[in-house]
Formats: sequence, structure tokens, C-alpha cells
Amino acid sequence: MSTDAKTFLLTGGRAPCTLELARLLYHAGHRVIVAESLRHHLCRFSRAVARNVHVPPPRQDPDGFLSSLAEIVNQEKVNVLIPTCEEVFTLARGSGRFPDHCRVWVEPIERLTPLHNKWTFIQEAGELGLQTPMTWMAASHSKLTEILRNINGKFPIILKPVYSRFAAEVYLLRHPAQPCPALSVSPEKPWIVQEWIDGRQICTYSLAFEGKLIAHCAYRTTFTAGKGSSILFTPIEHPQLLKHVEEWMASKKYTGQFSFDWIETAEGKLYPIECNPRATSGIHCFGESDRLDQAFARPETASLILPQAGVQRMLSLAMWSYGLFSVRSFSQWRNWIKSLLAAQDVVFRWRDPLPFICQFLLLIYFWKQSRRHQISMLEASTYDIEWNGEY
Repeated sequence: MSTDAKTFLLTGGRAPCTLELARLLYHAGHRVIVAESLRHHLCRFSRAVARNVHVPPPRQDPDGFLSSLAEIVNQEKVNVLIPTCEEVFTLARGSGRFPDHCRVWVEPIERLTPLHNKWTFIQEAGELGLQTPMTWMAASHSKLTEILRNINGKFPIILKPVYSRFAAEVYLLRHPAQPCPALSVSPEKPWIVQEWIDGRQICTYSLAFEGKLIAHCAYRTTFTAGKGSSILFTPIEHPQLLKHVEEWMASKKYTGQFSFDWIETAEGKLYPIECNPRATSGIHCFGESDRLDQAFARPETASLILPQAGVQRMLSLAMWSYGLFSVRSFSQWRNWIKSLLAAQDVVFRWRDPLPFICQFLLLIYFWKQSRRHQISMLEASTYDIEWNGEY
């Protein structure tokens, strides 16, 4: 390695965005290590990864997970530790365990929780002067019934847990006469009732350091896996969103990766809906020439990095499954065909083909877990890493 090269430790090797980041770092000349609680994951056989380490699951064994990471950092003299999935919250609770020579890209848990929590997220957005959908929280069935009884004029509305991901357990009630689904509502699992905002969804992925925005992209949601995660990524220019995110980061002096979901109405109004304070698929919009590694390695001197225009990326397996089955009209089918032909798969590379094969092993594992725990495959993909407010 050159004198400018660093050793990076990434977590969440199951995620395509982690594989993307590993490849970007590798092609910039850095050494990449991946820690993952699954034995078979996307990064395991990637040539971009110098070493893979199997670690305890952060959800079921947070102390073991943190101890293993600290051991890797010390053994390998890791310079930069980047969490990519929901293990970020476990790291946020134990970031003090790591030596000073290792930069850990995470905020303390007390600063991440208000963003991950969908109720406090809306409060924070409103305090910053942003337009927000009307939102109520229910921690009991009686409170939920009271809210629904008193908002007859506000339909349609959305029901979703305060802690959730992939738009799992999201319900749309279009009118007061529509029966409310049977929900498990409690202080341990509160729900929010939220005004439905009609418009187009835009996702943003941003990297900030001490309040300064140093990388950013925005992309529209066209095809998704189920109700939530995007599977086609085309960066767009959106100056107003860039301004909103810059001001948000600056006002809170945030450091880390922050991914927001927004709704843009036909009138051009922007509503923040939720935030994932971690890496998301927006990272696929960046290429090798963008040098995203510089932002992670030397944030103090980094200038704002934006992706190049014309990039089109996709999760091809998801486009052939979720994307195809979501087509409901000829125009949608034509758009699906056009996107499939134009976009580059985010997993397959001729120079690094094995992760494409490995994803089938991963899908089989998630299918088995979904059957075992009676959950969806999307929910199975985060079963051992998700965080729902536990302390």
C-alpha cells in the first residue's frame, strides 16, 4: 500500500451498498476488511476485500459484537471503521471502546435515536422549520382508537411502527370506514399515525463531518422491493433538497452517513418522511472517479462530492422479480425494459464476479430464516442486526 493508503473496516457485508463501498475503497488503493455475523455474505468472496471476519450478531450479542470489532481494530491497526447497516446503533452505544487511532463513523446513540425513531424524527424536522406531515403517536390501543376517531377529515392516513424498515408493517387507510388492521400496539412498540402526502418519493444519501456536508446524492424512487427499498438508482440534481440537507447537518453538527426519504408534491413542496442514519443504496450512484474514499479518510479537508450525471444502477435480481411484478401498465412495462437495458447491475462485475454468485446463497439463507421465524425475506435480512430502541 502507498503511504496515503489506509486500512478500512466495514460492517454489514451482506448489503450491496457495503460491497459497493468496499470496491470503491479498494480501487482507490486502500485495504478493506469486512466484519459480518453471517458466514455467507456478498463481500465474502470479493477480490476487493483483504480479510473477512465472522463476528457475533449485534442484535443478540451486542457486547460480543463490539469486543470482536475492537479486537480486529487493534490487530489490523484499522484507521477507519464504517458501519453500513443497522449495526450502526450497536456501534453507537459502544464507540468509546475503540482506540484513538481509529476513526469511527458514528454519532453517539443519543444523537442517532431521534433520527431512527419516526416520531421524534418528525419533531426534529419541524423544529428546523421544514414542512412535515401531520403525525400522531399511539403507545396503546385506546390511544390509537382515540386518534383515528378524531381525525376523520385527515384521510387517507398511514400507520407504521415507530421503529421499522423497508416499509414493513405499513398500512394505508384511505377513508374512515376502512377497518383498522389488528396491530400490536404497546409502550414497547408504539405506532405513528401520519397524514398521507400525495407526491413522488425522493431519497437522499449524505455524508457529513462535524456539520459540514462532504458527499451527497438524490435519486427518485421508481421501482422498489415491496413497498419500500429502491432497486433502481439514477442520481438527479435537486438544489432545494441539497440546501435542506446542508442546513440540517449544519444545525446539528452531525457526523456520519444520513439517508432521508422525502415526498415532493406536484406543487414542489418537500416533506421529510423518515431517516436512516446509515449507508443506503444512494452510495451506488458514486463511481471510482468521484473518490468517495477521500471523504471518509480525510473529512477535515474534503470538498463536497456529488455523483456524475448519467449514472444508472440497479439490483438486477430485484428488477427481474419485484420490479417486473410491480408493472401495471404498458408505460410502466416500457420504463422497466428501458431501465433494465440501460442500468448496470450493482453486484456483478467482470473483474469481481463471485459476489453475484454468492447472492444466491444469501437469498437461500434469508428464505430459510423467513420460514423459521415466520417473517418476510426482507425482515429476515435484518433479523440479527436491527435495532428497535432497546438499551
